[in-house]
Amino acid sequence: MNQVPRGRGQLLLLAALFFGPLVAAVLLYFVFPQFQPQGRTNYGELIDPARPLPALALVDADGKALDREALRGRWTYLYLGGERCDAVCANKLFQFRQIRTLLNEKRMRVQRVYLAPDAAALPALREQLGATHPDLQLYAESAAPVLRAFLQAGGPARDPQSVYLIDPLGNWLMVYPAEVDYRKVLDDIKKLLRISQIG
Repeated sequence: MNQVPRGRGQLLLLAALFFGPLVAAVLLYFVFPQFQPQGRTNYGELIDPARPLPALALVDADGKALDREALRGRWTYLYLGGERCDAVCANKLFQFRQIRTLLNEKRMRVQRVYLAPDAAALPALREQLGATHPDLQLYAESAAPVLRAFLQAGGPARDPQSVYLIDPLGNWLMVYPAEVDYRKVLDDIKKLLRISQIG
C-alpha cells in the first residue's frame, strides 16, 4: 500500500491553506467578477472619481480675496446658500454644526463653508449667522459663479439644500441630499478622518 508520507501531506495541507484564498481572490476578480460584493459603506453619494475643484476667485465677509486654497487643507462641508438663510437653511447649518461638534478634538480638521450667491450678501449673512455660527466661513465668488456651476453640472439635478464634501486636497468627494440622517453623516466623516492622514 502506497501512503503519502506524513510530512508531505502536512506540506500539501499548508500550501492549500496558504495559496487557497489567494487563488480564490484571483478567480473572483478576473474570472467571476459578477460575484464581487457590490455593497458600499459610505452614506453620502460618492463622486467617483473625485473631481478637483476648478480655479476660483473668492471673497470673504471682510472683502479679502481668496482662491481655491481656502477650500483646501481641511475637510470642507460646503453649502450653496442664498442671500438670506431661511428656516430650512438654518436647520441645515445647525445639523452640520452638530456633526462638527461631535467630532470633539478632531473638529479642527473640518470646516463649514457657506457660499453666498454674491459678495453683497455677505455682510447681512454675517450679521444674521455670526452669533450662532462663529466658526462658519462665509464666502462668495467674486467673478462668475464657477464653483456653483461646477457642483451642479452633470448628473441628476441636485436639491438646493444639498451639502458638498470637499477633501483637504481640494477634490469634490461626496454630496449629501437635503434630508440626511446626521448620525450617518457623522459616521462618514469619522471614517474618513480615521483612515486619512491629510487635513
